[in-house]
Amino acid sequence: MSAPPGVRTALTVVLPCYNEAERLPETLEVYLAHLSRVPGEAEVLVVDDGSTDATALVAAAVAAVDARVRVLAMRPNRGKGSAVRAGMLAGRGELLVFTDADGSYGPRDLDRIVGALAEAPVAIGTRAEAATGPLTRRAASRVFNLAIRGLLGLPFRDTQSGLKGFRRTAAQETFSRTRLDGFAFDVEVLFLARQLGLEIAEVSVEARECQGSKVRMAVDAQRMLGEVWAVRQLAASGAYGGLPVRHRQSKAALIDDSYAVDIKQPA
Repeated sequence: MSAPPGVRTALTVVLPCYNEAERLPETLEVYLAHLSRVPGEAEVLVVDDGSTDATALVAAAVAAVDARVRVLAMRPNRGKGSAVRAGMLAGRGELLVFTDADGSYGPRDLDRIVGALAEAPVAIGTRAEAATGPLTRRAASRVFNLAIRGLLGLPFRDTQSGLKGFRRTAAQETFSRTRLDGFAFDVEVLFLARQLGLEIAEVSVEARECQGSKVRMAVDAQRMLGEVWAVRQLAASGAYGGLPVRHRQSKAALIDDSYAVDIKQPA
C-alpha cells in the first residue's frame, strides 16, 4: 500500500529472510507494535531470498492484515547481500534501515540508528560483544577486521553488525553500485559509502544472541575474506563505474545514549 496523498513514507525497515518461518512472526510483531500506525508513514519490507520453508506464506499472512508490511519474493536464493540490496532499492522510506529477521536487534536499537541519521547519511550498529564474545569468534573477527583495514582502509570496529541505516539518497547511490551477494556485502557497502564521501556514524547497539545462526565460522570466514579481496579487485578495475575517489579524511561518529565522539579515520 502506497502512502496516501500528503503522507510521506518516513521509514522503511528491510528484513532479509532465508528460511525464517519460525522466527519471523515474533520479529514482525515486535517491530509492528513499535512503528507508527499512520497509514503509509512506516513500512516493513520482508525480502524472501528463495526460502524453501513457509517464510513467504508467513510474511504474506501478516501483510494481509497489516498494510504496513510488504513482501518481496526472490527466486532463486542468492544470498543476504542480494536480498538487502533489493530491499534497500525497493523501499519507499526517506530513511531505510535493514536488520536481521531473527530479532537480534530490538526497536530501541532501531531508534538509535534512526536518530543518528539526523546527523549523518549512513549509520551502522557497533556491538560491544564483538570484542567480548567467545574466543574463536573474537579471533575470527580480529583477523577479518585487520584484513578489511589492510585491503580496503576501512577503520570501523564492527562492519558485520546486522543493523545499518541510510538516508534515501545515500541508499540509492550506494546499493545501486554493489555487486556482492554474500555475507561480506556489508564491507562492500561501507567501502562504497566512504568512496562516495558519505559520513558514517557508528552507533552502539546490543545484539541478542539467537539460536540457528546461518554463519559457519570456518567456512564463511574464508569465503568472506575472498569477497573482501574481490572488492579491492573490483575497485582497481573500475567496475564500480565512475565512482569518485575521496582522498581527504572523513569522520565516523561513535554514538550512544549519552555522548558522541569523533573518530579520525585514515584516508
